[in-house]
Amino acid sequence: MTPGSIISSGRGEERSPAGPRNPGRPTQHAAAALPDRILDAAQDLFLTQGFEATSLNQIAARAGVTKRTLYVKVGDKSEIFAAAVRRMLDRRRERLDDAGAANSLADRLVRFGEGLLTVVLDPDVLRLFRILVAEAPRFPALATLMEEQMAHGVHRRLVELLRDETRRGRFPATDPGMAAQFFLSMIIWSPQRSVLFGLQPWDPARRSRWVRAAVRLFLEGCQLPDDRIGS
Repeated sequence: MTPGSIISSGRGEERSPAGPRNPGRPTQHAAAALPDRILDAAQDLFLTQGFEATSLNQIAARAGVTKRTLYVKVGDKSEIFAAAVRRMLDRRRERLDDAGAANSLADRLVRFGEGLLTVVLDPDVLRLFRILVAEAPRFPALATLMEEQMAHGVHRRLVELLRDETRRGRFPATDPGMAAQFFLSMIIWSPQRSVLFGLQPWDPARRSRWVRAAVRLFLEGCQLPDDRIGS
């Protein structure tokens, strides 16, 4: 099932694409850049106004294109939202560095955890999270979309890391999916909640201390040595 089939905007005007506004065809370079231009405009509007309050007319006007172009280049509103979310999270997931198998398991988890906090505490990701919390009762597929993005990105990368460590004999042959879920909860929950509620900021030094403490506790729970985590 595609995101476009599970999110309904409830706006009748969304399915009446307008005719072209300007004569002539865009250059090949301009045509190739159109999807990103549309998603840039859509992302800004969605993060500022929310999903329900944003219309295709607004996205088209912000991007300087017609509604017909939106459908041709990306899709309807739900598909545009899904594409904008996917692109935004894909770009930020590049920060999830893996220290590499030559390093200790603790080092790999610390690097992963620090990168993860950089992603989840990113201002735009926090704005997206607030939108999902506010609008999920009316559009539950929004939360489903976010969960799928987390599962297909962050969670999957961590599971692959733990499976690699299991093959190397440095992590117990347990359920890597459940272990990854526990680790993600340890890293994310308190820092993200603190920032969302406007409590103390999490500067890089505080993030590093938090991640190292979480890794230490995680490894102790797995009954693995943690003497290479550092202070």
